[in-house]
Amino acid sequence: MSGELDLDLSGLALREVPEAVAELRHLRSLKLDENRLEELPEWIGDLTELTELSAEHSRLVTVPGSIGSLAQLNRLNLDFNTLRALPDSLGNLSRLTELRLYANRLSSLPSTFRNLTGLNFLALGHNLLEALPEGFTDLVGLTTVWLNDNWLTTLPEEFGRLTRLRRLELAMNGLVQLPESMGGLRQLAKLGLDGNPLTSPPPEVVAAGAQGVVTFLAETKADPVRQWSSKVVVVGEGRVGKTSLLRALRGETHNPNEDSTHGLTVSTLDMPHPHPPTGEDVTMQLSTWDFGGQEIYHATHQFFLTDRSLFLLLWDAQIGWEGSKLHYWLDMIKARAPQAPVVLVATHLGPRPPDLPLDELQDTYPGLIVECLSADSATGVGVADVAEVIRQQVARLPLMGVTWPRTWLRAADTVRAAEEKHITPEGLNDLLSAAGVREPSHQASLTAALHSLGDLLYYPQDEELCDLVVLRPQWLTAYISRVLDSEEVLNEGGLFHHAFGATLWRDVERSMRRHLIRMMENFDLSYRTEDQTASLVVELLPWNPPPYQDEWNSPERLRQRELRLRYRLHTVPPGIPTWFIAREHRFSTPVRWRSGALLKHPDGVHAALVTVDRHAKTAELRVRGSYPHDFFAVLKDGFEQTLQRYPGLDITRLVPCPHRNEDGTLCPHEFRHEQLRARLDRIPPLETIECPEHLESVEVSFLLQGIERPAADRSEQMTRQVLAKLDQLEIIGQRQHAEVRGGIEQTRAEVSAMVAEQQRGFLELLRRGQSQQEAICPSVVWVRRASRREAGRRLRPGDVFQLHLCCEAPGEWHLLEGAEPYEVPADSDFTRVVLPYVHQSLKVLKYVVPVLGAALGAASEDLGKVMKDDLDLMKALLDGLPPEARRQLSDRESQSMVVATDHAEYRELHALLKRLDPEERWAGLNKVTTPEGPTYWLCREHARFYRQGVLAVDAGHQPAVLPSPARIVDALPQQQA
Repeated sequence: MSGELDLDLSGLALREVPEAVAELRHLRSLKLDENRLEELPEWIGDLTELTELSAEHSRLVTVPGSIGSLAQLNRLNLDFNTLRALPDSLGNLSRLTELRLYANRLSSLPSTFRNLTGLNFLALGHNLLEALPEGFTDLVGLTTVWLNDNWLTTLPEEFGRLTRLRRLELAMNGLVQLPESMGGLRQLAKLGLDGNPLTSPPPEVVAAGAQGVVTFLAETKADPVRQWSSKVVVVGEGRVGKTSLLRALRGETHNPNEDSTHGLTVSTLDMPHPHPPTGEDVTMQLSTWDFGGQEIYHATHQFFLTDRSLFLLLWDAQIGWEGSKLHYWLDMIKARAPQAPVVLVATHLGPRPPDLPLDELQDTYPGLIVECLSADSATGVGVADVAEVIRQQVARLPLMGVTWPRTWLRAADTVRAAEEKHITPEGLNDLLSAAGVREPSHQASLTAALHSLGDLLYYPQDEELCDLVVLRPQWLTAYISRVLDSEEVLNEGGLFHHAFGATLWRDVERSMRRHLIRMMENFDLSYRTEDQTASLVVELLPWNPPPYQDEWNSPERLRQRELRLRYRLHTVPPGIPTWFIAREHRFSTPVRWRSGALLKHPDGVHAALVTVDRHAKTAELRVRGSYPHDFFAVLKDGFEQTLQRYPGLDITRLVPCPHRNEDGTLCPHEFRHEQLRARLDRIPPLETIECPEHLESVEVSFLLQGIERPAADRSEQMTRQVLAKLDQLEIIGQRQHAEVRGGIEQTRAEVSAMVAEQQRGFLELLRRGQSQQEAICPSVVWVRRASRREAGRRLRPGDVFQLHLCCEAPGEWHLLEGAEPYEVPADSDFTRVVLPYVHQSLKVLKYVVPVLGAALGAASEDLGKVMKDDLDLMKALLDGLPPEARRQLSDRESQSMVVATDHAEYRELHALLKRLDPEERWAGLNKVTTPEGPTYWLCREHARFYRQGVLAVDAGHQPAVLPSPARIVDALPQQQA
């Protein structure tokens, strides 16, 4: 398309569209992004040949009615403005296929919206919509819809008419239930529902994913039945009388010699519903979860505490409320299940009535404590009152009486009644089939729901656990408790030699012992030693730290750059930071204790220190090195994921002031991270902030550098600068200056860290909003011409290209030894699918050669030439595309970040790869979900780095080193002459 038909006025700080544009009556594309327009001119409607209009981030307040005259328009992008209303004439744009209105202030949509029947992509997220307009479901061509972050409380009953939907984002609304008609959305692959108070489908079904929700709604519509069940969780200190109270509630005889609970005991309690539906006699079936009160068990409890429960918190009236640690237990419940009601029950009653500052506790934990009672299990005093309060409170739980498909409920009851403690997945499916759930996809959804409910434990994505289903979670915790209680393990500093299992787990077969070890790792309670013969149980680490200050504060370390982030918590719950220490075991060193650890990156240059101060209720992450940003980002992601296990945890993130006083001490002031972000989000941004301690201004971007990922262009700029520095050092280094050679090593580590950051960021953006299961095949491809006999760089008829899959280890992308490439002719698929994807990834791929060169030295010369030739070819192929194709690639790159995550290039490339590799061998790559959350496709050795057993935990062992890039020199297929 000729230049006169396209006009790009983006980023010019325009306050109005120039009048001269009105004369360009044949304009096809007009871009006005990132200006200060506030409004579009009325004459915009005279540009009747426009097919694309974009004005995102332009401060628009209104849209003129004349926009309805743009009858040829098929793309309209008004993201990130301040629009409060849309004109009725918008409905005239019948050819519109893509409408972007993300992040405005729209509270309603015009009734004419229903006329936009050509739409397939609609972005309305982050607005103020309270309802969708009548006729919204007439837009049956929609495949992608963003409605997240609005005020929607219901969806139209006919929502199921949108049968072409593949992606639907509804997170952060007020939806209580989804219409049953959505059971007809068979093509729905991605459904975002986080942050909605849903009762139908219930949270455990939502956790099963998009198809689980669709299946549930379809089955419910066919044959619904109400489920009258819930969970009562009983917590408190050890020996406070939890088990005795539950026996009394069931009418069982009191046992004064009741054994203390080790781990977890699950039982049942049936009660009549206090307010059943008219004409019905409803019995509520309650499962009671009795947790051992000893502190060593608390880290295992957290996986079973959920918001859908009623909590009974018992305290000993003879010891008093402080001695019974009521604050601690209320903090735990608030952190893990912030919406759950709590009933306080005083036990071990004496001559004086129990006394506690109830008003103060209710002020401290608003909305959490619903009743305060006392009961004596031995005499029965107060037990009936406790039973009545339980009956009333569980009846009010939001999921009591929720509607399930009849077959699902029958199958769930069958599983709950099974006598086995564990079973194979095939055996579980046989149980479900016998109960009427026979479709494999339905079985998978129901199994995921039962896992979320806590009725069973099943991890189908874990290759060591995928052949076992635990039907009794309390059975599992009992065996884990034996390790936590073991004096032998404690005396070994927390090291559980697997030979101990022959004694501790003597009543289970050897193969089951391996499952128990892996389950402890899955819960981040332990990790295996390098020789696979022992596991370090992090909950049994010593409280006192080993000496580490000399190493951490060595002159070499103090000269390095440092990034710091401090977390202030309302409480330090169990598993913090021990779960994190286990999660990041691949960076482990012998320096670790119950509240901290020294970690090292495999590059030998970067190190980290994580510490928790339980008294001050703070945690701190510090990383030092030549370029600590990437290592910091990895560890920060891991720590944040650990904290996410406590959804009600109050967290304040603090960025320490970097100023150093004259005596060398650091400034004590800390800036709130959210306030720094808010300053940059202002228009215009507030780019500095004054420190109240030393009264000097600090650049906000400097404070956030490394704590937040840099923009892609900034990251690329820094990488180019450091590569130039490396080139200079290597020239000088040839003169054998020892200090220069040391600088070269430091700079090489800096380059590697920067490239790792870029590659990690590329994959993060590519897969944003996807679940682990949706990373269906590898994402990094390398393109070669199959024959080099002709030196031409442009596409020619008959050309055949090779697609090589790469290992995606961040900072270590490489081709694979012995892997056969896929061959693709230079046809429309190659031009339409492969080259746009190459365009997206080339800016990251181009740094592979310098990094490998830095690692390999002289040995990399041949490799570098081959790879540089490949990169030159990719660039030349893109440069050789017609101008229109190059413009489209540029347009895609400039789309707004939030709603460009649909990534047509990514989906289309995957479809092509699946056609080329129907058996999905993917060159032998392994799909690995890292402890920090992202999923990568990795070669065997890099996959091993992320899995258990890689890193030593015995004294004196060093972290494992990643495979050297030198190992892939011979792996590269030889170029043909």
